[in-house]
Amino acid sequence: MGDKKGGDEINYQQENGYMQRKILVLQYRIMIKDEQILGCRKSEDDLRKRIAELDQSFEDEAVRCRENTAEMSRQYREMQESFNETIDALQKKVSEAKAEIESVTKEIEQVRIEKEEILRQKDLEIASLSSKMETMAFEFADMLKETLDKMSQRIEVTHNSWDRDTSKPPLINRLKEFGLNDEPHD
Repeated sequence: MGDKKGGDEINYQQENGYMQRKILVLQYRIMIKDEQILGCRKSEDDLRKRIAELDQSFEDEAVRCRENTAEMSRQYREMQESFNETIDALQKKVSEAKAEIESVTKEIEQVRIEKEEILRQKDLEIASLSSKMETMAFEFADMLKETLDKMSQRIEVTHNSWDRDTSKPPLINRLKEFGLNDEPHD
């Protein structure tokens, strides 16, 4: 397991902060697009009002002067084409804005899914390592117990063999001679 401060570890708090800022930026972009759509709709309404005024003007002019009707009709057709082009352009902008919003939404969802998968993998890794540590601890405890049992048997065998040799004092007495005994020193 690597050092927590190593370059390979992901800083989830920093990553989360980055994603939060990214969401805010995307929300800000959506807000700007919404304002643009509202502006476009207002312009569209203004253009419609303007065309309605022009239509009324054309009708009044037709009553006053029949000779100018042909010229006014031509101007009206040009304005209508311009208005339709403007509507088409605005509709394209709205479609592009909707496509961008959908793309951003998909990207956010994909990032969320990836983040959840990474967290799930890390949780599995933590559980696996915890299980390994627990197993190793039990194995180590068993090894220590076996070692302690073997040492106790050897000490007992050695002690018994020394006690049989009557020319030498028992092991406890020999240890006391060297200053080693079971009692703790102050």
